[in-house]
Amino acid sequence: MNSPLKHGCQLPVQGKPHPMADYQAIGQSELEQLFGKKFQYQKPRGNDSWQLPPPDQALFGEFYQYEALQGLREQLNAVKSRLNDYGVQEWSAHTNRRDPSGEVSWRLKNETKAEFVTVAWCKFFECLHRYPLVKGPVVNTLHLCEAPGAFIASLNHYLHSTYAEEEIKWRWRSTTLNPYYEGNALNEMITDDRFIFHTLDNWLFHKDLTGNLLDVANIDHLAKRCKEDFQDQVDLVTADGSIDCAAQPDCQEEIVVRLFFAEVLSALKILSAGGSFLVKMFTLFEACSVSLLYMLNCVFEQVHIFKPATSKRGNSEVYVICLNYQKDTAAGLPRLLEELQAKLAQPNDTMVMPLFARSQIPTDFLMQHEIACRLYMKLQSDAIEGSIYAYESKDRHYLRHLHHLRGLVSSTYYSRYKVKPLADSLCIVDKEATSKALGFSVPVYGGSYTERENLKHGDLLKQIYCLRREFNQLEKCPSGKASYSYTSNRTSPLELRVSRGAEVQSLQSSMFASEPILLLRLRIRDTFDLDPVWQTAPECQLENKILNYQPPSGEESYHSAQRHFFVELLENIRDLQPQSIVFQRFTFLTHYAASLLLFLMETLYQDSSFESNPTHSLTLSKPKTTDGKELSQVLELLKDEQAGAIHSLLDIKELQKNQFSNALIQHNNGVLLTCFRGMLGEEAFPMPLAKTEPEVAILKPSAVLLT
Repeated sequence: MNSPLKHGCQLPVQGKPHPMADYQAIGQSELEQLFGKKFQYQKPRGNDSWQLPPPDQALFGEFYQYEALQGLREQLNAVKSRLNDYGVQEWSAHTNRRDPSGEVSWRLKNETKAEFVTVAWCKFFECLHRYPLVKGPVVNTLHLCEAPGAFIASLNHYLHSTYAEEEIKWRWRSTTLNPYYEGNALNEMITDDRFIFHTLDNWLFHKDLTGNLLDVANIDHLAKRCKEDFQDQVDLVTADGSIDCAAQPDCQEEIVVRLFFAEVLSALKILSAGGSFLVKMFTLFEACSVSLLYMLNCVFEQVHIFKPATSKRGNSEVYVICLNYQKDTAAGLPRLLEELQAKLAQPNDTMVMPLFARSQIPTDFLMQHEIACRLYMKLQSDAIEGSIYAYESKDRHYLRHLHHLRGLVSSTYYSRYKVKPLADSLCIVDKEATSKALGFSVPVYGGSYTERENLKHGDLLKQIYCLRREFNQLEKCPSGKASYSYTSNRTSPLELRVSRGAEVQSLQSSMFASEPILLLRLRIRDTFDLDPVWQTAPECQLENKILNYQPPSGEESYHSAQRHFFVELLENIRDLQPQSIVFQRFTFLTHYAASLLLFLMETLYQDSSFESNPTHSLTLSKPKTTDGKELSQVLELLKDEQAGAIHSLLDIKELQKNQFSNALIQHNNGVLLTCFRGMLGEEAFPMPLAKTEPEVAILKPSAVLLT
């Protein structure tokens, strides 16, 4: 059997260099190493022994682990644990400065001016050049877990760099956790929608609007749409999903395995025979990962593991690249997909049970897999140790060497992959739109892993001190005008366009407030078990009548609470016909609420003003002359949700990236910051009880409600 290790796998150590090291020689060897981190599984000749189990052999029937691989996991975790006492921001800044590929993305953005460049863009561009993922200019592609859209922009650049414009016939679809669905957790998705917003017709968020691939109903919906849109011909599927494992860095593989199975199931159901599949994975030590890799080897002609040069050396990420899907000839594939989907349909199943029994996986496959695991474990360990050495030693010669290496890597990337600029007309989205800043960022000290763990189990006073420190940073950010008005420049009537999906059970995110403020809101909520959104005591004044916006009660969903309030509000507007409506301390954080607000502004009232006073008033005045039909129509829609929960009454493009959304973001930010000030200010700071009693922190009642 041929050796499974390809050229470039005899690699030099990346750790502490010898004091008399020849840095020029090291630079060349490191360069070869960076661009040569690849591995290919070698199937036995005849391709008979690597096959899916026959139907009479059970799947998911036995739990086990491989001792050798678990030993490698322990070795790697021992090295990673040396990072526990480094501050996360400080360490991240250090590794970014030391990243030998750091100059590549800078050059692509500033010299080549490629579209929507991110590290993911750079990595995928490498994959496209190193492997025949795309076989020609006529191609249909599906991109899973794709936000913010860099793989798509990278593929566009590759196609136009490789083929003539008139040859290219490329259609694509994408799915990801929907940044516009407020039930998706902020820390589980990418909210950067600069590319998504301008290509919305290509994005599939499924019937429930969540974009959640872990729901098998959404996988079925995805397969149905691809069959319709692409006439059952999908040539390439990519999956770049991940889950934040910062709280449990030693359990990354187990945490993400359910997502991997969902990505693989989606790809194998949708991909056409002969197609290619690329999926991002991490360490491959667990038996469930071994089974998954063996399954891919059974149904694809070739399986490679590749770590691009632009992938950070100290992380565990690798790309599994599968070529020539044997969809029609892999015996037992339909049964396997059926059982895999049934397993994934159980939401509480962690999927750590191996797909195959130990006896079903050939020894020669295991030998090769262990070689691959050892290779990438050694690469990562050496990279971490090298970073620690550079951080602690401040070796000027070594730092000079790293600077030299960055230039070498950049030049090699450009020459090897024939990077060249594209005409602006070939970009998918106008560059000005995708290059706009995402909003303000806040330098918040995240602490080391050890500090975060200690704080998590520490006393409430320490936790509140950290929250106050973060709040103080937010207050330094620009807050905008003290008062401003919204002026409609609409030339045609506002058109209703109702979208429906799953109910928002709990408000987890919003595109109508700045992300740092929303993150602090979540941390305050988790610390106090009180949601700042409701501590503002929001209300709406209709001349002599006041409507209080009540939080959800018991098991009631957030959507249900907002629906009850807005139905009551519209009924009162219909009955009282008030000359003005004044919202006080009121946040409009969902598309549901924002679309209703814009409806009132555009259809029923002429003037709208936002005031940054203590109550953050939003006033609608000067009623328009209408026959009430529009109001009655909207009221009926709100009352009748048999067709599904309403997500928005208007097209998303009416609500985002315009004068209205800018005003609303500023308003919501102001309301939330005022609430934070009340909950975290000196007068509300938790006071310890008498020393004779157990040391418990209490909140003064005055901190709960703002008046």
